[in-house]
Amino acid sequence: MSYTDLYDYKASEPVLLGGTHSQFSRDLGKNWQALKGAQELGDIGDIAESQECTTIDDKRKMYTGGLKDASERELTLYFYDDDLDQKDLITAAQEHQTISLKHQWPNGTIATYDLKLLGYQIVSGSADGFMQLKITGRQSTDVVWSSATETTENKE
Repeated sequence: MSYTDLYDYKASEPVLLGGTHSQFSRDLGKNWQALKGAQELGDIGDIAESQECTTIDDKRKMYTGGLKDASERELTLYFYDDDLDQKDLITAAQEHQTISLKHQWPNGTIATYDLKLLGYQIVSGSADGFMQLKITGRQSTDVVWSSATETTENKE
């Protein structure tokens, strides 16, 4: 027996995270600094909590989206002694500043948002592990999604 497919589907390759670049800004996006050594960026995006809006006319509970919220985010990075940008990020975390973050994935997708920093930690590890930082914060603006402009290389 055969059935009608809901839609035509041809699998494509998913986007690997390798090659993702991140930057941060302490001045609302005027100047950007490299966020090197990132191991994990955390979940990025906005989710609204459901709010019940049922009336006595309804035969089942009804819901609408409430205010958007984002969970606490942890940026995990390799610690580099000689990275001045990373030292600047640590200072911002110590002072609980709000920074802007920008991530660009290999397919050109860009996410930009503000993060209220809550502090940082040195991550516990093993004797043969690398020293890592964990920068913790909470997203404080909506994510602005965009696409990078494609460049063409002149290969003569």
